[in-house]
Amino acid sequence: MPQKSFFVLVSSLALFCSTDAAFGALKQSTTPAPGGFIQAGAGPSTCGCGPWPGDDWTTVYTGGLADLHELAFSGNSSASRSATYSSSEISASSSGSAAMGFVQMDASVSFPSTAAFSAGISNGGWNETFLISNPAHTGQAGFMQFTVTVVGRLDATGVTGAAAFTATAFKDNLQLMSNPLANPGNSDLLSTDRQYGNWGIATYGNPNADGKNVNDTVTFAVPFTFGTSFKLGVYVNCRAGQRSSGGFGTPNTSHATLSQFGWGGISNIYFNGAPVGGSTISSGTGIDWTQPIVGTPCAGDLNNDGFVEDSDFVIFLAAYNILDCADPSMPAGCPADFNNDNFVDDADFVIFVAAYNNLLCP
Repeated sequence: MPQKSFFVLVSSLALFCSTDAAFGALKQSTTPAPGGFIQAGAGPSTCGCGPWPGDDWTTVYTGGLADLHELAFSGNSSASRSATYSSSEISASSSGSAAMGFVQMDASVSFPSTAAFSAGISNGGWNETFLISNPAHTGQAGFMQFTVTVVGRLDATGVTGAAAFTATAFKDNLQLMSNPLANPGNSDLLSTDRQYGNWGIATYGNPNADGKNVNDTVTFAVPFTFGTSFKLGVYVNCRAGQRSSGGFGTPNTSHATLSQFGWGGISNIYFNGAPVGGSTISSGTGIDWTQPIVGTPCAGDLNNDGFVEDSDFVIFLAAYNILDCADPSMPAGCPADFNNDNFVDDADFVIFVAAYNNLLCP
């Protein structure tokens, strides 16, 4: 049967496609600043293509059977959404949480190779307004250099499994163009003139049981004018889908877990190609963006990987067997004492189960 390329790894990320109808059309250009949004989709068929993160990814689903959810937020707050789809042959899901400076996502799909590009996709991020002032350079051009940290895991099995994360940034609704001050880290390279980070895995007929761990830093560089405010949007998506459609219907799986996509801080303010001191940076939220932003811890996430899962239960069980936080054998900090009563007991177990059922933090 004929084969068709999937959008996960290559430069087709920059291509747009259309479907029967738009869902809610959330995208970075229509989202408040400060603010952001999250989208979650799961379905049996997509166009096999997709826009950049921050644009409307609900448009990639075709056939009208997908489960689609999205939510915008304004100011220094957050939003979470999840989606699921299941049939006799295909099972797909996605979930995500976005806040100012921090995103977590998960996506998975199992499918026969003959499926029409089934996928689980989460997409979102945040917008912020900045004003950079420097008495010596008012009205002159500069660059704000910042980093984001990316931590996650990609897995794909079968002959057509594929999964990926991609990140990019926008200034006043325009995607940042390549710049010597920007660096994609250890990304899988894309053929593009935009600033980005990209990490992917695909089986290409050779199932990769080991998967791919991602722990990387991407550097972006934003052009601006001293004394003039601007909007910065930082967005990422998490995709589990198909590398191709065809073959003999062999089983495949794809899974992408983005446990941390976080603001790493402002590295430097540049003028005339060199770092310059004496600048004042203010933002719409009042957040100190010169510093890294880490996710808000959630009850149950005992290993601080952004998820509440079996590995956290092992830690909880060890603490539960000790019970008393004053016991010298209890690890430092008395892990699993969620209600702060100095005991790890059934009341804490109830809190843990609620977090475990939610899986994704925050």
